[in-house]
Amino acid sequence: MRLESSAIDLILGFEPQLQRTPMNNPGFDLFEPGPNGQPVRWVEVKAMSGSFHDRPATMSHTQFDFAREHGDAYWLYVIERAGTEQAQIIRIQNPSGKAQTFTFDHGWLAVADVGENSTSLKG
Repeated sequence: MRLESSAIDLILGFEPQLQRTPMNNPGFDLFEPGPNGQPVRWVEVKAMSGSFHDRPATMSHTQFDFAREHGDAYWLYVIERAGTEQAQIIRIQNPSGKAQTFTFDHGWLAVADVGENSTSLKG
């Protein structure tokens, strides 16, 4: 949480028009209010101590659905080296609309049907 908080502070230093949401808000961390006070842009923040080259940024199902629902008005901000003087903001507009593939890693083993061989799937 401290890492994400420092990342949000960095973002707000560059984009003071953005406003924080309550902690653990589903779908996004920051929003930009329009003239009527209603959100016109939503931002999900992913902070990491290392580089984007070292590990992926992960969105929850709720975040991804919210991104899909709001299209170009939704942004994913990945903060590399958060909490350091070398921190960098990477901004991705409409991440769900730009996704070309979906990666399934070893974490899926927890919900997969793993058999000795494929013959166990035959009826």
